Amino acid sequence: MGRPKLLDRDKVVDVAMCNYWRHGIDNVGMAKIARLSGFDRAGIYKEFDGESGLVNAVIDKYANEHVLPRVLILEACESPTMAVKLIIDAFIFDNVLKDLSTYGIEDVNLKWPEPPQKAKGCCFYGLVISDSILDMGSKTQKKIKEMDEKSRQLMFGVFEKAETTDLLRKGVTAITAHEFYEDQMLLLQLMRNRNYDEPRMIAARNFMLNSMFKEHVLSEKQ
Repeated sequence: MGRPKLLDRDKVVDVAMCNYWRHGIDNVGMAKIARLSGFDRAGIYKEFDGESGLVNAVIDKYANEHVLPRVLILEACESPTMAVKLIIDAFIFDNVLKDLSTYGIEDVNLKWPEPPQKAKGCCFYGLVISDSILDMGSKTQKKIKEMDEKSRQLMFGVFEKAETTDLLRKGVTAITAHEFYEDQMLLLQLMRNRNYDEPRMIAARNFMLNSMFKEHVLSEKQ
């Protein structure tokens, strides 16, 4: 018998992230990851201490390669309205955003990180709404909660800025706008997973924006 192939940890994590993002974690088992990566399933289990450990590694990779670059882009977006529109558009267009100047971002060095081909919506939101994630260990649940909290703080800051600069509709506060935004983003992820077409999702986006921001702000920016 030949010597067993040494496990390439980075390759396994990359394969897992790509497939979780494309198909949803509920539809991607360890056997499939082993087959696609070319490594033994038992070896992957041992390396990552089970599926939950692999999910942890995927979240770390996603945070470093996709979330952190987006934070810099959002911070460079002066308009809260455009910052929200940017995030929604990332869902609709599967994170293929070529022209950031559309959102008022002038720094040409900033690039929206490219996702795997055939990715749908947001990898992290895909994990959050999955059934499989409920069976993961406490460490994984904690990691997801931490990432979710960082995302919430970032986006709440956007809505706070919108409130202090009088961009929100009458009666809408930063708190209510942020809660509405979070609920709708989960809905958008479900819509994307079910292959809703772009016009339907753009209509949902426009309804979201018009429900939160003043009409004259949208007409000036869109």
